[in-house]
Amino acid sequence: MKKYIFIFAALIVSLWSCQKDLDLYSGRDFIYFNPSAGLDSTYFSFAYVDVNKEVDSLYIMVRTGGEVKDYDRQVKVKIAETNATPDVDYKALADAYTISAGNTFGAILVELLRPEILKKEERYIILELEENDDFKLSYPAKVTSSKDKEYSAIRYKIYFSEIMIAPLKWSDAEFGEFSMKKLDFMCAEMNLTRDMFNDPEYMIPSRQQYVAAKIVQILAEYSANDNPIYEDDNVTLMKMGDKYYK
Repeated sequence: MKKYIFIFAALIVSLWSCQKDLDLYSGRDFIYFNPSAGLDSTYFSFAYVDVNKEVDSLYIMVRTGGEVKDYDRQVKVKIAETNATPDVDYKALADAYTISAGNTFGAILVELLRPEILKKEERYIILELEENDDFKLSYPAKVTSSKDKEYSAIRYKIYFSEIMIAPLKWSDAEFGEFSMKKLDFMCAEMNLTRDMFNDPEYMIPSRQQYVAAKIVQILAEYSANDNPIYEDDNVTLMKMGDKYYK
């Protein structure tokens, strides 16, 4: 009998807790960046995006609370803080984004541009949801996750750049000192992609050796035609690993 009394008591507490949470939002439709993930930021890098792609898109998910409606609803969002410039570093946001009828989620489209400065400097954008006729903001500015980590359900930070470190399968012995210019040169000459240098199943040691040896020949041909390839400083000749020049 004690077992059943305990279960009944636990059920009452659980129902009371749920009712307490529900009462907080009673009669109010609200919008938020999904708090269950416990994340309020993302980092995007153009470093491994095709060099010919000048725009890339991020879709930042939002969710709704309250009643599900049988008509489209609008989500308002603004840029609260940024060191980026519209139409230079990113495309201006739309006036509003749509939560389709019958849905409890939607997405904020953020289109990032690719100016040269991203190879040297990082940009950031902080999105902030706004109240409108369709949605209120019921979450506080900061929420604490189950792991005691604070994050925001109404603000979302996007960091982006093209700053790059050597990919996973870059071999100094074969390719020499890493530079983005060298990587892109190798990709262009050998019909490769940046991602291939992160793939251990593709960029195996024998392929590293083949690519390096081929690039040594190509660089030599450029030099023989009075068109040597330099690194970004326009002084240092581009070269592969030291073992190819002994």
